[in-house]
Amino acid sequence: MTIGDLDARPLIPHLDQLVQTVRAADTNPGSHLHGEAHWKCVAWSGLQLVRALPDSNAEVTFLFGLFHDSQRRDDGHDPDHGRRAADFVRRIHGEHFTLAARSLDLLLEACAGHVDGLTHNDPTIGLCWDADRLNLWRIGVKRQPRFLSTPAARDPDVIARSRALDGQHKSWQAIWDLGPIT
Repeated sequence: MTIGDLDARPLIPHLDQLVQTVRAADTNPGSHLHGEAHWKCVAWSGLQLVRALPDSNAEVTFLFGLFHDSQRRDDGHDPDHGRRAADFVRRIHGEHFTLAARSLDLLLEACAGHVDGLTHNDPTIGLCWDADRLNLWRIGVKRQPRFLSTPAARDPDVIARSRALDGQHKSWQAIWDLGPIT
């Protein structure tokens, strides 16, 4: 499934309104470590990984980048922020975006579990977690292959692009439009 598949695309009537809603609900606004620039890097890196994992879901990957750290209380230890992000997704689903039930379940699980230090066999959840972990170096955490779910995340080119912070200065629309190149 790719972002270009109109039948598979989540209904996001107004991407700017969705982004504004997430910004307004951000519980740690202005964070340089876990704020919007990081969200964009995760979405961008995730969509790079989607290219190598054709069974993954690009829409869930994009939305994971947008939501996953939006409910952090601070930049310190906050082990429940992923579950709060999943709760936030549940609250606004159907209002600002709509996903099929299976895709919504993937997004909820990816958000809720991304802080637990696990890997996942599902290609979408695994690459969402990998996209976030490829950006951990920004907080002084060295990438450790044992915490990466997908072989694609171990690719030196993907790692270099993630480390270069590709995506942080892009608009959400430009990231959404990227989609996987097949």
